[in-house]
Amino acid sequence: MILVNATKKTVVSDHCRFADSVLKRMVGLLDRRALAQGEGLLLDRCYGIHTFFMRFSIDVLFLDKELRVMRAVPALPPFRTSVVKHAVYVLELPAGSIERSQTAAGDQIQMKTTVPDASQSLKPQTAPR
Repeated sequence: MILVNATKKTVVSDHCRFADSVLKRMVGLLDRRALAQGEGLLLDRCYGIHTFFMRFSIDVLFLDKELRVMRAVPALPPFRTSVVKHAVYVLELPAGSIERSQTAAGDQIQMKTTVPDASQSLKPQTAPR
């Protein structure tokens, strides 16, 4: 999915995964060596995160139920915690994403799903002979 800052009209993440299960939220980014520019992880039903055992800093956006930014935390280093009590979602991004997208507290984030190219989906499938 693509996440856009509707207030500033900038792209926050053009390749965001949605962690909507206990296991996905628990693993988070712990299995990653880095997070590429444009990537993101949106944690559902979450108001706090940690970067214990992570190998890199991340930008963090705490969002309310309407996806409005409650707090922006740039470059949270490894082995730290961050909590915003009434947050519903937490968006983890590569360090520098907050600055690049000019995102700040109060900004409205919007989700957009990627749509497959219609020309490819309309091509008839032929069986091999």
